[in-house]
Amino acid sequence: MRASRLWRLGGAAALALLLVGCLADPDASVVAPPPQDGVDVLETIADLRLEPEALALGGRVSLVVAVPDTLGTLVLGLDDALTVRAVRVDGRPVEILRDGDALGVPVGGAGGVVVVDVDYDGTPAAGLYAGEAPGQRVVYTDAWPDRAAGWLPGVHHPSDPTMLDLTLDVPAAFDVAASGVAASDSVGGGRRVARFVLDRPAPVYTAAFAVGDFDVVEGGAAAGGAVPLRHVLLAGERGRAGRLGRTGAALDTLAALLGPYPYAAYATVQVPMRYAGMENAAAPFLRADLYGADAPGRNAVEEVNVHELVHQWWGNDVVPADWRDLWLSEGPATYLTAEVYRRLDGEDAGRRHLVRMVREIGLEDAARRLVPASLDDPADVLSATVYNKGGAVLHLLRLTLGDAAFWHGLRRVREAYADRPLSTAAFQRALERETGRDLSGVFRVWVYGEGLPALETRWDGATQTLSWTVTGDGGTLDGVPFELFVRQGGGAGRFVAATAGSIRLLGADAPTVEPVGILLRVE
Repeated sequence: MRASRLWRLGGAAALALLLVGCLADPDASVVAPPPQDGVDVLETIADLRLEPEALALGGRVSLVVAVPDTLGTLVLGLDDALTVRAVRVDGRPVEILRDGDALGVPVGGAGGVVVVDVDYDGTPAAGLYAGEAPGQRVVYTDAWPDRAAGWLPGVHHPSDPTMLDLTLDVPAAFDVAASGVAASDSVGGGRRVARFVLDRPAPVYTAAFAVGDFDVVEGGAAAGGAVPLRHVLLAGERGRAGRLGRTGAALDTLAALLGPYPYAAYATVQVPMRYAGMENAAAPFLRADLYGADAPGRNAVEEVNVHELVHQWWGNDVVPADWRDLWLSEGPATYLTAEVYRRLDGEDAGRRHLVRMVREIGLEDAARRLVPASLDDPADVLSATVYNKGGAVLHLLRLTLGDAAFWHGLRRVREAYADRPLSTAAFQRALERETGRDLSGVFRVWVYGEGLPALETRWDGATQTLSWTVTGDGGTLDGVPFELFVRQGGGAGRFVAATAGSIRLLGADAPTVEPVGILLRVE
C-alpha cells in the first residue's frame, strides 16, 4: 500500500501542490477487477515508449502467468482510456475482450504457465502524473492501490506479487528512475532507453517510474557492501543527499532484525508528488519538499525514508493477503521506524517516536477494528488505524512476548511468508507457533475489537501523587511492562513504568500523562 499517506501538507500549501504538482486529475481512479483463484502473475515484462509532454505512452507488456486448467478467461486490470491493439497468448492472437477497466484474455482452459502479450497505447486517466519542480517537468506514476492499471496491465491486488522487467523509451533530455535495479541506459537518435529489473516479486502497486532532470548521488553500500545505495534528486538538489546519509545504517539495522534485505539495490527518488512517500520496490519515491522541511529535532525526509525502507521487508516481500490485512504492511513500517531510531539514537529517541505514534491518532481511528469486517474500496482502510494502531499492536505483542521471542517470531514469519500473501489469522497462528504463546486475547481486543480501553488517572495535589488504572482491556495489559510519559507544566517529562500504579512528583501542577506506544483513552 502507499506508505506515509498521513504526511500531508495542510491548507493552502496542500491545495497549491495539488493544483501545480498534478496536471492530471489526482483523484481519478481505475476499477481493476479482483484477483481470480489460482492465477499467479510470475513476471511482468514491459517495453514502453513515453511522451512526457503529452502524458501518453504505449508499447507491449508480456505477462508470464500461471493459470488453473479450469480458467477459460484471464481477467486483467487496464485503464479503459487506453486502446488495446492486440492480445496474444503464447504468440497466438486472441479476441480482445473489454469491460470498463477489465481486459479479458481467452486462455482456453489449458492450464499451466502461459505468456500473455498486450499491445496498447494512449493517455491514461489515472496513474500517470506530471509535477512541476523548479525549472523542470517531472512525470511519474502513482500505482496505489490499483492505479498501476492506468498504465500497466496485470492483477492489481497485493496477494499477487510479480517480478518486473521494465524498459522505458523517453526523449533524451529526460533521466529515468524506476522500481528495481538500473540494468542499462543508452542514448541515441534523440531518445533515451533505460531498463530496470526487479529481481524479487513485489506487489504491482510498487511498480513505478519517474522521468525528469535528475542528479544521482551514490550513497555507498550496506549489508557489508552487498547492497549499493543511491539517491536520485531533482537537478540542483544534490546537496540534499546528506539528509539521507544514514540510509545504510538504517538498512543494516533492519537486516539485523528481519533478515537479509530482499532486493539487489536500494535507491531513493525525489519526486514532486502530493504524498510523503511511496514504497516502490527497491526505489521508494519521497516527496520533494520534505527534503527541506523539518520539525524541531526531526529529519522529515529521513523518517519517511526509514518507513519506506521497512516496507521492502513488510509490504513488498511479505505481502498482505487482502486489503483488509493492510495493517500487516503499515503497522510494521510505522513501528519499526521507531525501533530504528531507538537503535540509532538511543532509548529515549525510540520512546519519543512511540509517544507520537499514539498521540497522532484520533479517538475514532483508535477505536476502529484493525481488520475491517468488510471492505468495498481499498481507500476506505487507509487511515491512522492501519498505521498507528497497527504499530501499537506490534508494540503490545513485543511487550507481551518479550524481546527475544518477539523478534524471533517476527523474523521467522517474514522468512516463511517471503513472496507470499499473509493474512491476519495466519500471522496470529504463526506467532503463536513460533513463541508457544496463546495470543487470542490480544487479537480479540486489539485487532478485531472495537472501542478503546481507558487509562484512568487520579491526581492528588495535596500529596503530589499521580495514580492510574487500566480498564476495558480484558486483562490483556495485566503485568505488561509498558510505560507512561508524565510531564508537569513545561518540564522535560519522565518515563515511568505503568506497572507501578502510582508515582510521587515534585511539582504541584496536575501532570499530563501519555502512554508510550499503547493505545489508551486517557481519563
